[in-house]
Amino acid sequence: MRAGTSTSERLVELPATAAAAGIARRELAATPGITGKLGYKVLLMASELIAVFVADTEPRPDRVLRLCVVVTAERVRVEVTGDAPEVSPDALLHSRETPSLGGMGLQIVERMADAWGVQGAGDAEIWFELTR
Repeated sequence: MRAGTSTSERLVELPATAAAAGIARRELAATPGITGKLGYKVLLMASELIAVFVADTEPRPDRVLRLCVVVTAERVRVEVTGDAPEVSPDALLHSRETPSLGGMGLQIVERMADAWGVQGAGDAEIWFELTR
């Protein structure tokens, strides 16, 4: 936490592999202020964001994802950044394919988050916010 404020910020590097979601969940669960129903939503939605980056990707030791979590008295913001996914998040969001292709995951984020979005091209960032 920063001195004199009620803001906590963490940045964690994750392997760009299927293991990233489990590691991220452990890191998020250990973050002060992420508990109860809010904590459940944060862990679920963060896993779905990570799935967009690692689905159908060959694991490479040189690739990493960055997980940033900011907790304030008013909100929780989670950002996942990495190499742009092969399929655009917009295409995944509107996919009517099987959930394993990621479409349902972003639909979950869209329904549960108070705000969310995508930014970047080469390095893409997908984020969401939940109001406390």
